[in-house]
Amino acid sequence: MRRFVFVVISLLAAALFVLSCSTEEPESPAQTDDSLIIVNDGASRFKIVYGSAKPNAEGFAAFVSGTTGVSLPVVLDNAEESEYEILIGSCNRPEYKQVAADLSGTFGYSIKVVGSKLVVAGSDVTWVAFGLRALVKSLRENGLDGQNLNASKDLAIKQLTDDPQMIARLIRQKYDFTLSAVQVLNQVPIGDIYVAQGAASDGKNMYIVMRNSGDTKAVVCKYDLKSYSLLGISSEFNGGHCNDMTFDTAGGRAIVAHGQSQGRILTPVDGETLAVQPNINIPVGSGAITYCPSRSQYAISQGGSTFHVTDASFKLLFTKSRTDKTGYTAQGMGSDDSYVYFPMSGSSDNVLVVYDWEGNFVTTLTLPVSIESESMCYAAGRYYVIFYGGSKTGAIVSEIIPTHYYSYTK
Repeated sequence: MRRFVFVVISLLAAALFVLSCSTEEPESPAQTDDSLIIVNDGASRFKIVYGSAKPNAEGFAAFVSGTTGVSLPVVLDNAEESEYEILIGSCNRPEYKQVAADLSGTFGYSIKVVGSKLVVAGSDVTWVAFGLRALVKSLRENGLDGQNLNASKDLAIKQLTDDPQMIARLIRQKYDFTLSAVQVLNQVPIGDIYVAQGAASDGKNMYIVMRNSGDTKAVVCKYDLKSYSLLGISSEFNGGHCNDMTFDTAGGRAIVAHGQSQGRILTPVDGETLAVQPNINIPVGSGAITYCPSRSQYAISQGGSTFHVTDASFKLLFTKSRTDKTGYTAQGMGSDDSYVYFPMSGSSDNVLVVYDWEGNFVTTLTLPVSIESESMCYAAGRYYVIFYGGSKTGAIVSEIIPTHYYSYTK
């Protein structure tokens, strides 16, 4: 009996000794009442979760590892949900949906802490990249303590706009980006009127001009930009080659540039009723035309060689020669407040040649679409290019989407 008691006591003592000598540290907390503790003393309990656009998630992971030395797991949102997560862009977490509600009906990003999760929501992957830049700036200034990284639970960073002019924004800030095209509507041939030419917008509606092969008949079709549904078609008129079109928001009219041998003739069409109005004669030849409401100016070009700017009454302000030598076929043009864009078609793809409003060449952007581009416009926060799909297809209008990802730089 004494021996049994002695053995039990010895085992208990040994167990106590092992417990007292254990070097295992308790798991460090991942949050306090005020902050999420993303990295502390070389350790983290957080994962980075994404639903699409993995490069943005990887860019933020590179920021964390570059500043703290700790590599966070980057996982798709179909992985098992964990308590501590950093949600980058659209994903299937309720916390993301809560923050993304801030973006309803507009463009931009919103960044918040929801419970034990840091959420970066954006209206698209490019806006998520812009949001990550803002988040990294905030964390550098307020969340880094040596190699420890915290995010305040009061963190709230937001940028919203109805007029992003994103391609111009990316060009100005010298960010790398690519363009893609997503078809939004197709105007089929109307009898023998099937050749797609110019496109323009008043900000709510889109106008498409199509002609016949003999350059003797044309119509303007009007579409709603929210539903992309057809609202009406003008009566037939002779617009020559109908080389391009723009929208004069001050006068409420779509303006068709005849182009070719009739380059100094424009035909206005009432934006509301689609009534064809008397022709306008202008002082320069136009195969391409665009109007900028914020400047009350037209930019006009012909044959891919000229760059004219006029005031709202077509009084010539200056003329320059275009300096781009792309080897692509000149088409129409479009613009935003900062730049003028010339869609030009090639044998296997298209390009957008970019100038500023002073007539200086800026850059050339590749548009990976093989069919022939005709014109472009900017409307309601989005860029559009019209393509000619052939005699059986007619006009194809695609939204042109710029894509840019966040990348970490020290």
